[in-house]
Amino acid sequence: MELEEMKNVWQETSKATKKPDHLTNQFLEKMTAKKYNSKINKIGYSEYIGSVICFLAAIYLIINLNKIERPLMQIFAFVGMLLLFILPIISMLSLRNLKNINVSSKTYLEAIEDFGKRKINFLKFQKLNISLALFLLVIAVPVLSAIKGKDIDQTPNFWTLTFPITIAFFLIFALWVLRSYRRILNETAKMLSEINN
Repeated sequence: MELEEMKNVWQETSKATKKPDHLTNQFLEKMTAKKYNSKINKIGYSEYIGSVICFLAAIYLIINLNKIERPLMQIFAFVGMLLLFILPIISMLSLRNLKNINVSSKTYLEAIEDFGKRKINFLKFQKLNISLALFLLVIAVPVLSAIKGKDIDQTPNFWTLTFPITIAFFLIFALWVLRSYRRILNETAKMLSEINN
């Protein structure tokens, strides 16, 4: 009888100790997912704002398309509108890919590896977006001047001062944003790896 009682007590104790571990693991998984989403949402907010700006700029071009008379400027305007719709789509798809990691359903090693791959893809798409946005800036300048009815060549120091400063400012801003994204993603990767330890 004593052996039977000890066996029952042992089983009950084992069940009682396993239950809190399970609850603790669930809690950690939920907290990890919450922290992960919080970090990625920092990137998402600026991407959403940038997407709204792109769509508003495309609408502006559509509304003012009839003010552009020269065929070359009309072609530039159409290419600009196309880019203004493509840039947010690329951005949102790459962000969605980054957000769709289900951290709690994978092992920690799988989650870290999956995040690493998605991080690399996200940064590649951001570099593509920077290149396309730079091209957009170059073709948008003559289009916007055509909408305003001004000749760029008549603007003093446009090609020697204004345009190069604008390009430099854009590149500095774009690289700053890319560096900020990389920092957030590195912090996220560090957070995921710390949970494993």
